[in-house]
Amino acid sequence: MQAGRRRAAVALGAGLVSLGLYVLLRMLGSDGAPPEPAVTPAPAQESPRRPVAETPPAELPEPIRRFLEATPYPPSSGRLTRAHEDLLRPNARYERHRPIPDTLGDDPAGAVTWLFTADQWAYVGPTPVRAWLEVRRGGRPASIRVVAASAVREGADGPVGNPEPLRFVPDGERWVTELSLADMADHSGPIVLDVRFEYEPGRFHEDRLRILSTPASRVPGRIVEMSDRVSGGNLVLDLGVEVDVSGFFRFDANVLGASGQPVAFVAWKGDLAKGTHQIPLEVWGKVLRDAGVPGPYTVQQIRGYRFVDGGYPDRELLPDATGTHTTAPWPLDLFNDFPHVGEDEIRTAELMLDDIEQGRALVTPPVASGSVEPRPPDDDAEPAVR
Repeated sequence: MQAGRRRAAVALGAGLVSLGLYVLLRMLGSDGAPPEPAVTPAPAQESPRRPVAETPPAELPEPIRRFLEATPYPPSSGRLTRAHEDLLRPNARYERHRPIPDTLGDDPAGAVTWLFTADQWAYVGPTPVRAWLEVRRGGRPASIRVVAASAVREGADGPVGNPEPLRFVPDGERWVTELSLADMADHSGPIVLDVRFEYEPGRFHEDRLRILSTPASRVPGRIVEMSDRVSGGNLVLDLGVEVDVSGFFRFDANVLGASGQPVAFVAWKGDLAKGTHQIPLEVWGKVLRDAGVPGPYTVQQIRGYRFVDGGYPDRELLPDATGTHTTAPWPLDLFNDFPHVGEDEIRTAELMLDDIEQGRALVTPPVASGSVEPRPPDDDAEPAVR
């Protein structure tokens, strides 16, 4: 038994010596001399990829070409249509009649609906707030009694201070109240209006509205004038602004044709120091060419605000420009007819090309139609007022 183990150990030792010798001979070569070091051939130099911005559209892969065709306008300028009610009426409210759940049943004539709204969403300075309540039963005005109503300032953490009582009075089919913002001139931000009413004996319902107030003491500037010119094939609306408080601002306006049809929206945002400035609101030429509407244009709903980083609310409003501006009768052939290709589109297209070269499948966008679908103005990274 011991001899067998010694023979196995000797055989294992001999095997290890043989394996070591084999490895040594492979390292030295068949003649016992060290081999020449292996030389790895240098990879073939590939020509650098042609940037998307320098490539004719016809030579781009179809998904990239379709993507660029679908984004012909810059984010700050685009087509405006009658469907863009939020842009055409930027300070409007959109409350609608809603049913009181307890009154819903098999008989539609017994359903009670209510509407609590105001004349606008945001207020600048001491402009009074006009709010009203409508209550209907089966679609006809209902007899009600307003039992409680108030308005209270709102901060980031909830109500601030004591509620101010509101008095509703009948006015035709409505119950109407007015809130004097001069009485709340110490507050910049949301104000919440509450109402509670009795629509049947012993049965009550309540609702609330939120409006935004920028008191005169917090107005960061004003819009004073506008002029127009054509530059680089685009319509430039030079907006004169007096800034009282430096910061990051945004300005918007709507462009309509001579007969009042919506044509384009335009926006600008950037830093402004205290003082007087000319803000270039640039309407991309292709927007006007695609609309097929020559000048003169009417510019209206000219508005702006200053961002308050980390504040509540996150903006201070400027008073809307009074009146409108009418441009010169610019003919369409003065405007460019080529699509806008900006840094964001180029960056996205380059990433798409990376995916194609690495064998990743891309979904090909549909063919762009003759009329480009309008899109709202760029409002990225701008937190909404709660």
